Amino acid sequence: MRNVRILIAVIAVFLLVVPAALAQVKPQPAPVPNVAGRSLSDAQKALVSAGFNAVVSHENVTDPGKNNVVLKQQIAPGTMLPKGSSVPVAVGRYTASAQQPVPNVVGMPLDRAQATLSQAKLNAAVTMQPVDQPQRNNVVLAQNVPAGKTLPPGSMVPIVVGRYTPPATAPVPNASGMKADTARQMLEKQGWKVNIEERPVGDSRQAGMVLQQVPPPGTQVQQKNQPVTLHVGKAQEKVQVPKVAGMKLQEAQAVLAKARLNAEVSSQPVHDPQQNGMVIGQRIAPGMPVAPGSMVPIIVGKYSAPVAAPVPNVTGTKIDQARQVLEKQGWKVEVMRLSQKDARQHNIVLQQAPIAGTQAVPQQTTVRLTIGYYAQPATGGQYHDNPQNTLNRPIEPDGITVPDTVGKSLADARNTAQSRGWSPERIIVHERVVSDPKLAAGVVRSQKPGGGSSVPYKSPPPIELWVDIYKKQP
Repeated sequence: MRNVRILIAVIAVFLLVVPAALAQVKPQPAPVPNVAGRSLSDAQKALVSAGFNAVVSHENVTDPGKNNVVLKQQIAPGTMLPKGSSVPVAVGRYTASAQQPVPNVVGMPLDRAQATLSQAKLNAAVTMQPVDQPQRNNVVLAQNVPAGKTLPPGSMVPIVVGRYTPPATAPVPNASGMKADTARQMLEKQGWKVNIEERPVGDSRQAGMVLQQVPPPGTQVQQKNQPVTLHVGKAQEKVQVPKVAGMKLQEAQAVLAKARLNAEVSSQPVHDPQQNGMVIGQRIAPGMPVAPGSMVPIIVGKYSAPVAAPVPNVTGTKIDQARQVLEKQGWKVEVMRLSQKDARQHNIVLQQAPIAGTQAVPQQTTVRLTIGYYAQPATGGQYHDNPQNTLNRPIEPDGITVPDTVGKSLADARNTAQSRGWSPERIIVHERVVSDPKLAAGVVRSQKPGGGSSVPYKSPPPIELWVDIYKKQP
């Protein structure tokens, strides 16, 4: 217990004596070091090493190189302060702003490019550059910062913009009606560029003359940029159409090609196999002058082997019905009458040749029909027919078939008609004069009566043929 009391007394004495002693000891002053421009960590180490404490405050900076760097110290370097004093220092704080990607404004009009950059929080630094194309006026030609690169907001983006200054205009001189050489010399002497384009003309007096000019005389144009085109007449070259009728198609095409002409081929059915693939007509007469490269219409025969068919059985039918059945299938019909005493056999087919079922080609076969003819007896029991005639005497046919001459030459058409019984004076030719040589073939274009029709045997009408004939207009 006694020892405890002694310990308490000693502690009390210590508490009274030591503070008084410490109060009599004063800290030694020291110079403040220069820490401006140092990083914060280096500045703190320097101040602590010198016996001082750093009191840090921050200031915003835009230079990332000054981040966490001492910008200034509130107590000047070298100032004597007691050790343990606080030294206020200001340290930079940099906050990186959001970067903006540069948009692509090349090819945009200037106002649109400026609006696009402004929307991206960027500014346009404009440089004008002369251009010779009006469509590039006030258009961005280039940008010196690539599209997609990031920049701080408010940065300048240099762009190059075109500026077009229209050249002076001048009226186009009048060269119409002049000779081409004279017109060219006149225009080139005044500084115009000249283009010549030739046009075929039918009038030889217009050959080599300026027919038209573009732009028209007096038009105000930019002389430097627009040439004057002169349309000059050129005499049209002619070649003669060769004769190709009677040739094989390939030979005819070769002959026409050699004459610098083209064949326009159409086909026409023929009954003669020898005419298959042969030129049976040409629609432009041989020797006719035409322009090189013209089309020459030619008609080529096309033979199809006939197909045989059985002859229909028309025996016992009326003639009108029999004729209709046969002609509908393509058979040719000839009729002969045979006098009968039975009125019921009047106009009834009694016999046919070839007989029913015979195999034959309809288009090449004529079916001859013998029909009954009943004559009403006259008073006294006599018939109107001559009693001298035999009862079964065959008489002349009712009609004959008109030959088809369309597409044949006029000479062939005449021969065909005459061979079928038409005399030359009953073949009437109608010539139609045309100005286009392509329409003149010298072939029959139409006929009347039509081919294949039936006409009375005893009094057939004339055959009328229409043919186009080319005659040069005066």
